[in-house]
Amino acid sequence: MKIRKGVTFLIIGILFLNLSIPALAEKPSGVRQGIGIEAPITPQWTNTNDVVLDLYFANGKAECVGIINGISGTSNISATFRLERKGLLGWSLENSWIKSSKGESLSFFETKAVTKGYIYRLSVTAKVTRNGVTETVNTSVEG
Repeated sequence: MKIRKGVTFLIIGILFLNLSIPALAEKPSGVRQGIGIEAPITPQWTNTNDVVLDLYFANGKAECVGIINGISGTSNISATFRLERKGLLGWSLENSWIKSSKGESLSFFETKAVTKGYIYRLSVTAKVTRNGVTETVNTSVEG
C-alpha cells in the first residue's frame, strides 16, 4: 500500500514538473519565411469576380441584400435567393426570390417580416454565363 502511494505521488510530481517546462519552437536554418514570396492567387470561380450577401434586421424585418459581379464578358446571371429560419429540426424556408440580369452584375434587395429570437440564413445559388460557359456559384450568410 505504501509503495502504491509512493508511486502515485512520484507520477503526480513528474506530471507537475513537466507543466513548468516551456516548449520552444525554432525555425530550422535554411527555411525561408513566406514574406516576400510571390505566389499566384487563383480565383474561386471562373466567371465570377465576387458574390456579396448581407442580412440586416430592422423594425421586425429582414433586409436581404445581394450583389453578384461577373468577370468582363459575362452575358447572363440568374440567381435564386433563399431566406431560411433555423428551428429545432434544422432550416426551414421563409421565402425565396428568383432574379436575373442580362449583364455583368446582378443586384438584389428584398425585405421579409421575421420573428425575433431566431437565426436566419440568406443563401444564393447563381448561374453565371460568360463566353457560352455557365458556372454555378453558391454562398450564404447567417444573422
